[in-house]
Amino acid sequence: MRQNFHRAVGHFSLCFYFLIVLMGCSKSAPKESGQWNWPEQMHIAAPGRSGLAKYVSWASVLEADTGMAVRVIPETNHGISMGLVKSGKMLLSSGSKSILSHIIEGLEDQATDENGGFQPRIVWIHDLANSGFFVRSDSEIQTIYDITVGTKFSVWNMRESTLNPYRSLLAWIQVDESSIEWINAGSFESAMRAVSEGRADVAFGFPASPLMNELAAAPHGLRLLDLNSDQDPAGAKRWQSISPLYSFGLIESGIDEARQHWGSVGYIFNITSENTDEELIYHLAQWLDEHFEDYEDNYGTNRYMSLHHLMEALKTTFVPVHPGLIRYLEDLGLWTDAHRIRQEENLRLLKRYEIAYSEAKLLAKDKNIEVNPLNDEWLSFWQSYKVVQKIPKLGQHPSLTERADPVYPE
Repeated sequence: MRQNFHRAVGHFSLCFYFLIVLMGCSKSAPKESGQWNWPEQMHIAAPGRSGLAKYVSWASVLEADTGMAVRVIPETNHGISMGLVKSGKMLLSSGSKSILSHIIEGLEDQATDENGGFQPRIVWIHDLANSGFFVRSDSEIQTIYDITVGTKFSVWNMRESTLNPYRSLLAWIQVDESSIEWINAGSFESAMRAVSEGRADVAFGFPASPLMNELAAAPHGLRLLDLNSDQDPAGAKRWQSISPLYSFGLIESGIDEARQHWGSVGYIFNITSENTDEELIYHLAQWLDEHFEDYEDNYGTNRYMSLHHLMEALKTTFVPVHPGLIRYLEDLGLWTDAHRIRQEENLRLLKRYEIAYSEAKLLAKDKNIEVNPLNDEWLSFWQSYKVVQKIPKLGQHPSLTERADPVYPE
């Protein structure tokens, strides 16, 4: 299988090269799968270099097996990726709960005329993401409860979304924000280097980021501060009252200094639009399930793309499932009444956002307010509209049978 994969990647990379140069690629005729004929082409928007490599790791196998030309296009801007999915120009892209909530809720740079109110649908599991707060290994801060007056927090910008996990941590440990020294490093890399070089005490980071390997190997190294919600459920609940998207658990990937420590964990989904053909998604889900062993070892985190992890992720997500995937899970006997009820709940809330965003845009334009994320007047108008309409923030559910407590914008 490994030899076949390398051959497939070579063919796939060649196709990708000609896509960029000539916007075309030779392909064999799509193969039949029972009564199903795969389309001639499938387009995927991949976020960044790691996203590109991960998609190619299984899309190349899909291409070789079905005869489709599967074209993976790198796109670092998640808003643009989801806009391409929404328009139907791309079939798939990956979306974390944070990215999807920003686009659905129309937050910050996603409060565009095009993206707000997007109706994403889950196709399959993409990955398992981890994050947490890091200090230098020789830091006197041993636990989150050692953070106190004068602690230096390093951030990559001062936007609300960037500050949310820091503010949530302060709520957990009940430390006032004004007692913290904030260092705006200007980028994620600079924020993490500020900790590594001793110019800051704490930074929020991602254990699987390539940068973390470098910093962990530096003379002073890194250490993760545990976010153990089992030991302090009241603190975790205070966090979630500010940032309901987060859940906590043991980190299983990334640098050794983070593994088997508690951080924030969350599944990332393969996302399509609500208008994507049901039959295509049914057969794509079936292929991803039945061919899991063919691509599992082709990329480090492909082990999270199993049916088991998909079912785990569906227990807590606020994102609706595509009808094609629902049909496939029904055929397997895995789609239950509890899943149906959760699906209806998630659909209702996302529909509220879609309707509210459309209404707010019309009202704003009537008032000559430009719908533009760079326009503070529009951002304030949309935020106020959500407050008046009492639309709760999107958040992770505690379990399949327990709904998330509503957290309303202020």
